[in-house]
Amino acid sequence: MRNLRYFTFERNKYFYGKLLSVDDFECEQRYMNDKRRIINRFVHGTGVVCGMNVVPVDDTTISVEMGLALDFAGREIMIEQPVIKKLSMIDGFGSYTEDDEDNSYLYLCVEYDEMEKEPVHSVTGSSARNDQRLEYNKYAEGYHLFLTSQEPENEDLSVGALYEETRTIYWDNGVRVKQIVPRYVRSGQEFELKIVVENMGQPKPVSFRYDLDLTCVQGMDKMTVSFRETDYAKSKRYEFTRKLKAGAVNDTLVRLSVAEGSFRLEIDGMAMKAEARGTSSAQVIEGNVKQEIIDRYYRGAMEEIVKNTYQQSIYLAKISVIRTGATYMIDSVESMPFRQYLYNNSLAAVMNRMELEEEEKQEKGESRQNVSGSGAAPSAEESGLKIATGTVVIDMGIGGTAGQRFFSEEIPHGLGLGVVNIVLGEAVGMQDSGSLVFGAAGIFDPEPTEVKVELAAKADMENGTFRIGVRCLETTSQPRLKVHWTAIKDGREVVLEKKQTIMQIRPDMLELSIRDVYYFEALIGGSVENRIKWSVREPDGGTIDENGMYTAPNRAGVYEIMCESMDQPGLRASTFVIVRDI
Repeated sequence: MRNLRYFTFERNKYFYGKLLSVDDFECEQRYMNDKRRIINRFVHGTGVVCGMNVVPVDDTTISVEMGLALDFAGREIMIEQPVIKKLSMIDGFGSYTEDDEDNSYLYLCVEYDEMEKEPVHSVTGSSARNDQRLEYNKYAEGYHLFLTSQEPENEDLSVGALYEETRTIYWDNGVRVKQIVPRYVRSGQEFELKIVVENMGQPKPVSFRYDLDLTCVQGMDKMTVSFRETDYAKSKRYEFTRKLKAGAVNDTLVRLSVAEGSFRLEIDGMAMKAEARGTSSAQVIEGNVKQEIIDRYYRGAMEEIVKNTYQQSIYLAKISVIRTGATYMIDSVESMPFRQYLYNNSLAAVMNRMELEEEEKQEKGESRQNVSGSGAAPSAEESGLKIATGTVVIDMGIGGTAGQRFFSEEIPHGLGLGVVNIVLGEAVGMQDSGSLVFGAAGIFDPEPTEVKVELAAKADMENGTFRIGVRCLETTSQPRLKVHWTAIKDGREVVLEKKQTIMQIRPDMLELSIRDVYYFEALIGGSVENRIKWSVREPDGGTIDENGMYTAPNRAGVYEIMCESMDQPGLRASTFVIVRDI
């Protein structure tokens, strides 16, 4: 039942008087299983069909939810009920040690497994396996969960490998750098080089730069790639892209090769001895990229599937572990890090429907443009414009002298964040039946109640508000001025996202000996903040005063330091201290 090859197929031929043996019954089972499994593998693929989410329960325990998956040999893996286990109780936990500086991750994997059950007496004599008259009546199909620090041996079996190439150019000092390019690009068209930086347990800020030698890239034969971790919010993974353009050639390769000796790595500002190497390549084609991927799959899938008959696992989660001695703590859990999912018919139908609806919307949009272009003026909705209007009365007290300025309060225009155009008009008098004057004062003959002023508006794009300013051109005794405003926004513009205030603790991780003392700093927006409430999460995790001075406890362990802004309640941050008994 553990065979990984299905060819060739044989089935029983029955006839009257046939003597059935163990081999015949096994042949019957094998034929039906192999036919089903080959359909699973070749038609459906490999990966999780549904469920099998991995979530942390507490600092040391995870839960694997119920679900279904198909393995690389087409065998069904069913987890029929949630499995809650301490990380240390799962096979392979010892594969990660605290001396492994390049990888602070453990991968939770699942494999198909089966075991014999229901021992029965063998009437034919001793079993071939032992001297007892004992055999097992059934096979129970199941699964095996285990942890490993190794990544998949063959990433080419993943769905992403069909359309992009991933190349690791550097992996050391707790940092990994990968380059990702599309497998196929059209001649003369733009494509993206994606740089992925993974922090594999390096607590100090990282920066690097290196040169790429380019082949078949328009207008360039060399480019520089650089990265500074301090330019980003602290994370385990960073990603950025560079736009390139393929040469106007065909049936050749775009190559992006790391220039020898160009890699420069710094950790916390200190230069490290490091070397990166590798070449990423993309096939330049003349036709449609999607069709090329389909054609290549049909030509090579059979050979690729048949030759890979070694055991291959499904990676359910990537677990970041903080470990010191016999103590460990789960820092984070990322489900399905290599996206080993299977799309079933229901999902495929939903995706197809969404694509059809999107195409219909685009076709309707093109139709509107054609109508507008034939002489009909587009409406505000068709042109994507959003409009808001209002009136504000500006109090000028007892009037104003020439050159004196007055301002309104902040006025929300209701059109969201981003760029808006604001048109202002001065009302002549306070009644709605009067005139409105737009533009430069003095063009029209003045009316008795008109105030000669200049108007201006200042918009705050990050808050979606604006203020109106008034400057008197001559002395007036009018106590109030009525201004009509119209705000206009192009709804097709990208909305400006409001900046978020981020709090950080420096350093973001620390190792101390028992009873050691260290001062922590809290940073808000990159600046040191003093009005901070400090605390230690664990009751026996040491003490910290209002100035951030932390005193480690008398016993080893991993402890969480927390802080909260006194000026901005709800703004919090935390870090971890590893205390060792040295």
